[in-house]
Amino acid sequence: MTFIELNELELELRRRLSPVLDSGIQLAVVETIDSTNAQLKAEAVTTNQTLLLAREQTAGVGRRGSPWQSPPAGNLYLSYCVHSGRPLTELRLWSVGITIAIADALERELSLECKIKWPNDLYLQGMKVGGVLLETVNLPGNDIAVVIGVGLNVASHPDPTLLQRPVTCISKHTDKSVDLPMVAAVVSTALVDMCRLSHAALKAWLTSSWPSRDMLLNQPVVVPSLGEDLGIARGLSHDGGLQVEFAGKIRTVYAGEVSLGHVDTQ
Repeated sequence: MTFIELNELELELRRRLSPVLDSGIQLAVVETIDSTNAQLKAEAVTTNQTLLLAREQTAGVGRRGSPWQSPPAGNLYLSYCVHSGRPLTELRLWSVGITIAIADALERELSLECKIKWPNDLYLQGMKVGGVLLETVNLPGNDIAVVIGVGLNVASHPDPTLLQRPVTCISKHTDKSVDLPMVAAVVSTALVDMCRLSHAALKAWLTSSWPSRDMLLNQPVVVPSLGEDLGIARGLSHDGGLQVEFAGKIRTVYAGEVSLGHVDTQ
């Protein structure tokens, strides 16, 4: 992969995203930022249908506030802010839906076999390659600003010994030419398209698509909130939670860490 100047990156991304931008989406590309999600959250009241891409993040954030390593090495640091009048009960499905949309897009464009560790971590061959972070901001009236952050290891990945988990990058898993503008355009289009789905269409799509992506399905899992014993992951609940068979009963988990019982994949 070759290094692309910032202006060249933006011009190429705008070219690839012209149908999306023509539909009313705004795009901003910056060299360095603390966090694309934090920036869009701070501007959420006045920012709608906006994509923000950074070449480097100095304070990227993952799930549960954990740091997201963001070296300036051709990886994807992207956020999208969109206003919605849908209730939180419907928006709860967006996190899973967006992660599936990204997995589908990467598989289609780069022939990658992506699995998802509930609810929104992307894996290639058992190694984490990216993740999605969805945050909300209440707006005046009844609307909600949804800020969706996507981090993908495209050209490189952090040191797995420092993270204490297996990690990888896209370039190691495809023979096709990979560049940041292409991956950014593919992911951006997937984000925008998924957010435009009706709730009924999203539910139907999750029902059909999730089982083939679910890396936890029928696997022993550790769920600290349920106790020290192992449970068995049994798929997605109707409202986006993880169903776990624990002590002979099906329990639904909505938050917190879930790890495979035989290997640490946190």
